[in-house]
Amino acid sequence: MKFDKLNDLDTFRWERIKDAELEGKYDMPKLQPVHDVEPENLVPFHMAKTAKNPEQRWFHFYEDDYQFERLWNRPAQYLSVLQRFAGGISTDYSIYLDMPRSQQIWNCWRNRAMAYYMQRNGLTIIPNAGWSDAESLEWAFDGLPSNSVLSITTQGCMGHDYVSKQSLLNGLHELARQKHPEKLIVYGKFPDAWRERFPMPIVVCNTFSQERWGA
Repeated sequence: MKFDKLNDLDTFRWERIKDAELEGKYDMPKLQPVHDVEPENLVPFHMAKTAKNPEQRWFHFYEDDYQFERLWNRPAQYLSVLQRFAGGISTDYSIYLDMPRSQQIWNCWRNRAMAYYMQRNGLTIIPNAGWSDAESLEWAFDGLPSNSVLSITTQGCMGHDYVSKQSLLNGLHELARQKHPEKLIVYGKFPDAWRERFPMPIVVCNTFSQERWGA
């Protein structure tokens, strides 16, 4: 299925998925794979405008959702800022265990839509994967490319909450099974002992807090 509907006012934000191929029960826009890339000198989106030497850096959205809601509302206004960077990791609208299912699906769809929009406009974008519980794994990876570099964050999953940590591991195994990542970028803590559980190379990037305060 290919999406080609667009009205003049873009009331329903259809510009974000113009000409996209859609996949799965919830029509997730399909993303292009990226190969042989590894993000360096990561910058959160809210600091992108003032970042020095952006051509040597990558942007990401592993921060509070409100920080990049403006990108969703006015994406064209930020393209010139993001195009200065070497590349980026796609948006990470939250998919929490305690969210209503409809909101989880909506945020997953928005992640795909924004990643597609940025890829269509010439940016090198590593697709971001997110999920919640076992039921979400039926749709959470729709639209993600196979055999591509992919990214996740472990923020909020590595504390003493067994359910969150187990959901993280279950989802990672399913991501590996469904999409066979060429490489997985992990933003946040990731125990060395876990690496041998997965078939793909795993690159761990420190969070903004870890870089600034050693948290």
